[in-house]
Formats: sequence, structure tokens, C-alpha cells
Amino acid sequence: HSGHIMTSSSNPLPPKEGIDFETLPWNLNCPEDHSYIHLTTNDEWTSTHYDPDTDSGLLLNNSTSSLKKYASNPLELHPATTSINYGTTIWEGLKAFRKEDGSIAVFRPDMNYHRFARGAKAMCLPVPSFELFMRSIQHVIQANSNLVPPFGEGMKLYVRPMLLGSGQQLGLYPSKEFSLLFYVSPTGNYFSAKTSGLNLHLETKRSRAARGGTGNVKCSGNYAVALRPLMDAKVEGFDDNLFLELETYSEKDLSKAIVQELSAANVFVVLKGGEIVTPCLKRGTILPGVTRDSIIQLIQEYGQDDILVNAMKESTGNSSITSVTISERDVCVGEFDNATEAFVTGTAAEVVPIARLATGAQDDDDYSVEFQHGNTLPGGPVTAKLLEILREIMTGKRSSPTFEGWTRDPYASPSEFCKK
Repeated sequence: HSGHIMTSSSNPLPPKEGIDFETLPWNLNCPEDHSYIHLTTNDEWTSTHYDPDTDSGLLLNNSTSSLKKYASNPLELHPATTSINYGTTIWEGLKAFRKEDGSIAVFRPDMNYHRFARGAKAMCLPVPSFELFMRSIQHVIQANSNLVPPFGEGMKLYVRPMLLGSGQQLGLYPSKEFSLLFYVSPTGNYFSAKTSGLNLHLETKRSRAARGGTGNVKCSGNYAVALRPLMDAKVEGFDDNLFLELETYSEKDLSKAIVQELSAANVFVVLKGGEIVTPCLKRGTILPGVTRDSIIQLIQEYGQDDILVNAMKESTGNSSITSVTISERDVCVGEFDNATEAFVTGTAAEVVPIARLATGAQDDDDYSVEFQHGNTLPGGPVTAKLLEILREIMTGKRSSPTFEGWTRDPYASPSEFCKK
């Protein structure tokens, strides 16, 4: 039946001919070529949707195909749709990519699940089981395997799981229907269009998240609130904003203000004494990034190793450094003055250096700091080494018990791919 898309379960298809994967922008690419998953429920997600014991359910049933052609199957949305009116939408971003042998790997999807489950609770959405989430990722990658780019630096098939209130209502209460979606887009190397590190604006007027809010949930509203400040920053020539805990900022005392994150990336600062610092999660105002967590664990793993220690010596010019440490704590603006490098982490770009951090025309305070190391890509010795190690782990060139299970093969058995 031509209306249904069968997924192969033996081997991935080779990358589709005629697509210049490397130059694909960070955007929705080739929509006419992909398929997405759409499941609905009026209550909870159950074994009717997916039963791991029998590897069956609506997710995989060809006659009620949950797998739809992206271009020809738009969502049906009514004016009173809950998520459009009240913002009850959460999503995740993860990546699949090819290894040198042509096999496909998915990077730490279990981490995305845990964040997704927390977000679902926060937005009054039913939490899918771990197995439903993971099997859907496996299914959608297999259905789009010809859109996973060839082996190469930074190219990936981006996978976006979404959960939203798709019922109709006027009152403020949880939706009467929920939709679980998984769609994809192939993307190129983030750096291919860039020549230097980021020029960041220190946003002193507007906040991305406040204490007690949803800053640590990957809900659509967090991106809506960052959009106007982002557009304003771009008009002034900046690439993005670094947001502050505004309650800790008072005019003419900017150095003591505590930093949060960018519009969609976490920040790290490499201090001259050999310590790397990143804002902690305990305030509940920043997103617990998967790349953030991965970089923290890399530094912990290799902090005593020459591979990082030598990079830190080169970065700081301090030959007496014997170890590199990572601290998750409150980080103040003034600490950037004592840094030799700074970088940001996220799924799209992985690790990107910061070249400059400064206030702009609308800010009352005047601040600017430049990082020579950030002027060229992939950044200073520490930033570049961390990106190199991360990519080696992703492609299977480097292993250690710490990183066991960080990549999963979507062509493994469902029980293997979905194991906790």
C-alpha cells in the first residue's frame, strides 16, 4: 500500500544522492523527503501505543500508520488548540550521525528522555514511557536513514521529539488530547558558514528565566521569550545574548551579576588558574544541556591527563598547572576578565568558542572582554581539545567506562536500543 512507509530493520540506507549535506544550514531541510511520527492519546500513553514485551502497538502498526510523510500530512489544528493558546509544548533535540564504517549512532537519547519526562510533568502533559520514547526515536531514524549525512565533521540528522496539548478548549486546564511527535531534519556542519567564535551581547535589561519559572524546562515559551532580545542583539552585530540572573544585577556593579546561558546554549569559562566553571543547575533557571553534561564528564575524566593538562598549559601560559578541574557553581560576569577562553555547548554546534562578550547600546553599563583564542575556529587549546574528545567519543574512536552507552545503534534490536 503506497500510503504507508515500511521501515527497514536490517541496515541503514546510504545517504540520499543529490543532497550536499555538508552545506545544509541549521534549518528544516529536505522536508519533501522525510517522514515523521504522530501518536495521540486522551489520557495516558499505554501499551496500546507501544508494548515493549511484544514490540508492537500503534507506533509500529502499518494499518494505522503513525508514520506520515512530512510534506503531505500537516497537523490538523483548530483555533482553540490548547498548545497554540496556552503554550503547553515541550520538545527535545538530539542527533544521529554516521560513523566511519557507515553505521548510524544516536548520541545519549536517554538523557533527552529524562529531561522530556520532567518537562511533561511541568506542562501537565502525560509522560511517555522510556520504551515508547526510545522506540519512536529508533523507528523515525530507520524511516529516514537515507537522510543521515555521510561520515564527516559536524553533519547530523537532527531529531526533534515533541509533546503538546492538541485538544480544543477555552479554559485554562490540561488539554483533553495530547500529541506525541518525532520529526527530523538533516543539517550540515554548523561551522561551515562561520569564520570566528561568537560575539556575545551581555543582556542587562531582559530576562530569559526567573527563579521559580520554567527556565530548566525545554518548553517553547523559553524560546519565545528569548527571540526579541536575540533579534535586537543581531541588529547591533552580536551573534546571541548571554542572559543574567537579573535579581543579582545592580547598575554600575555588573561584575557581580550572575550569568545564566545563551538563547539556546550553555556557557563555560576557562579560568587562568586551570579551573573551568559553568553555571550550576540549582537555581532552576538554566537548561540542563546534554552536551553540557557530556563536557562536564569529559573534564572530570581527563582532568589529570596530559591531553587536557597540556591544552590548559598552552591556553594559560602557566606551565605549573598539574590538573584541570570543572566546577558547577554561580559564575559572575567579572570572572570572564580572569579567563583565557570561554565557550558554549549545545546539540547543534556541540562546542563553540566565544570571541567577545560586551554590553550594547541599550545597556546602562559599559563592559567588554575579548578572547584572542576565540577569534579563530575551533577556538583555543582547551575548547578545541574538548570538541575533539567529544567527537572521538561520538564516532567510537575513544572509549572509557564513563562513556559506556553514550551512543546507541538504531539498527540494534529494539530491546538493546531501548535498554535503560
